[in-house]
Amino acid sequence: MELAAFAPRAEDEHPIRIALRSAIVDAANNAPRSLQTALGPSEYGDPCARRLAYKIMEAPKVNTDSDPWASILGTAGHAWLADALTADNQRTGETRWLIEQRLQIRDGLTGSCDAYYVPRRAVVDHKIVGPAKLREYRASGPPDQYRKQVHLYGYGYTRLGLPVAEVALAFYPRAGQLSGLHLWSEPYDEEIALAAINRVDTIITVAYQLQVDDHPAHYTAIPRTPSRTCLYCPWMRPGPDTGVTCPGDTTLPAAPPAAG
Repeated sequence: MELAAFAPRAEDEHPIRIALRSAIVDAANNAPRSLQTALGPSEYGDPCARRLAYKIMEAPKVNTDSDPWASILGTAGHAWLADALTADNQRTGETRWLIEQRLQIRDGLTGSCDAYYVPRRAVVDHKIVGPAKLREYRASGPPDQYRKQVHLYGYGYTRLGLPVAEVALAFYPRAGQLSGLHLWSEPYDEEIALAAINRVDTIITVAYQLQVDDHPAHYTAIPRTPSRTCLYCPWMRPGPDTGVTCPGDTTLPAAPPAAG
């Protein structure tokens, strides 16, 4: 994308636009999900061990200006889908869906799973994504992070005593029509969930052994996995890898300035 696309526009300084954006960003930054400090199921499969270590040790954030709009749309979409599945239960007179079930996956790890489809004993997680990602997931399957997340939900349901035979990811187009809905699924595998848990436990052990809370430079000993998501990492700052912050993927251009 050309830098000219990020050039200031006259409308950027309109008082109403400034007020709207300020209210939206403030609400997003103070939403319960944004204020969460413990790792959630969606983060257990993050490929970057360094990022997980920063989060686990509550390292100070330095990259906090990312645009929240995509996550806002995702949150709103999840709420609408929950209402739709609740209405489906009421309309059919059957409990076909368990919705937003709170799961205790392990000590210190809880999460709300979007849905459990009773007829197939299937865990379902909603993802609302852009056109490029939708094409990628349709062609190549979901990222490992999403796959681990939905198996962790499956593990949480088994701890509740419910049978889990299948896990599924429903990808909804953020732009387009419902006909673009892509459903990926596979049999539930407890070993995938346990491997994700064991990996996080190993990162916790290493972080404490390195005493990174007292010696932030020691974070450099924890492997990092640069990718396009580095631009949205709260601990990414271009420059030398000092451990206090991470340079992220050095092959990517700098992020454009936030508008407004």
